[in-house]
Amino acid sequence: MKTIIVLSGFILLIYSGTVFAVDQSICSSGAEITFYARGELRSCTLKSIYERGALKCNASNEVRFFKTGTLHSCTLYEAFRVGALTCGDLGPIELHPSGTLRSCTLKEDVTIKGKKCLADQPVFMFENGTLKSCTEQ
Repeated sequence: MKTIIVLSGFILLIYSGTVFAVDQSICSSGAEITFYARGELRSCTLKSIYERGALKCNASNEVRFFKTGTLHSCTLYEAFRVGALTCGDLGPIELHPSGTLRSCTLKEDVTIKGKKCLADQPVFMFENGTLKSCTEQ
């Protein structure tokens, strides 16, 4: 469990220390694009794979951002590991504003604090990196 918290903190450090300017050039032509009131990109359909470090979002799927420009949610292009959790490729992932994992679909079974969370099911995490809920065995 400490590993999850440490790695979540590492992700937090990476994402909170840098504000990314995301513009609509990442969006498919003709895609519906939404913006926040001050012009920050809120959501669109990606024209190609979008990468934020090791996290890769799948092309032709919706991507959403917080006002700060940090990633809010997308569909994963490939599996993404966060501590002891592996989020499955082509599954949805959602992050907290701090950049820590909020939810994803597990690629494999995992035991967290005595709870056996099932693969191919969503897992939900608190912002501090502790388990909120999952589908148990």
